[in-house]
Amino acid sequence: MINKYYDLARLKDELATDHYHHLALKASDCIVCHHCDKRCPFHVQQSKHMQEITDYFHE
Repeated sequence: MINKYYDLARLKDELATDHYHHLALKASDCIVCHHCDKRCPFHVQQSKHMQEITDYFHE
């Protein structure tokens, strides 16, 4: 949901931004262990992406 709301928020979807801010866990909760980076089937560096999302939402 974090990635979904981020993508929609970047398209100026204000409802997605509101939904993101009401999530129980947010991108800022990432502890940068890199475990998800190794497991991503799309070879996305999720830990880096979580920081980008954190910055975007000013957490």
